[in-house]
Amino acid sequence: MWKYGFTSVAGSAHEKAALPCQDASRADVFAAPSGEEILVAVASDGAGSAAQAQQGAQWACDLFLADVQAHFANGGDWNDLASGFIAPWIEKFQATVGNWSGADGAITDFACTLLAVVAGREQTVWFHLGDGAIVLSPRQSAAQYLCVSWPQQGEYANTTHFLTDADATANVVCESNFGAADEIALFTDGLQNLVLDYRQRTAHAPFFASLFAWVRPQPDGYSAELSASLRTYLNSEKVNARTDDDKTLVLATRRQS
Repeated sequence: MWKYGFTSVAGSAHEKAALPCQDASRADVFAAPSGEEILVAVASDGAGSAAQAQQGAQWACDLFLADVQAHFANGGDWNDLASGFIAPWIEKFQATVGNWSGADGAITDFACTLLAVVAGREQTVWFHLGDGAIVLSPRQSAAQYLCVSWPQQGEYANTTHFLTDADATANVVCESNFGAADEIALFTDGLQNLVLDYRQRTAHAPFFASLFAWVRPQPDGYSAELSASLRTYLNSEKVNARTDDDKTLVLATRRQS
């Protein structure tokens, strides 16, 4: 059974300016028609310059989670998910946001990134567009924490890619060759400088080892207590002293110890 929690919190810069958190996150476990238990974890960071960034990020998480569940419920399999899901989904997201924005709006008002992992019994598929990163621990090596998808930088410094970009389908990363992942972490750019080693282009393994050692004793399923603890941690002076950006962290494990 998966044990998981997630949270998104406003950075200190947004709090000082009385602005909302522009990050969003979701995670859920459902049973496919085959009976396989599938975890979906997703996070999104709304672009700071976008007028409806908070709404875009929330819609991206909700729509992705619902459409992955529908994919399996309607007979889709893992191969279909890896090879044919993400491009039509991005087009659907853009069309839906276009309808939401109305005649006077623009879909770029809802610009946001995407970080998502879908994990089954033996398969793992992940999708990534924009900054932030995904860290996985393989079943065969519990001590390893691999940054399988690195933050994307756009054409210019301090820029990245968004779901509302015209070339979003060309820039999104989709990978499905990992096998079984037993621990999963997704985080937006507010945390990436704290937990990634940029010289080695690796995850800071001691950080993730200690974090998941704390998660493993949690009860099976979604943990409101874990999510609240993550929120407290992300709002701590220790973290805020190193970043003033919005922060999202999604954690899931199916290890017992």
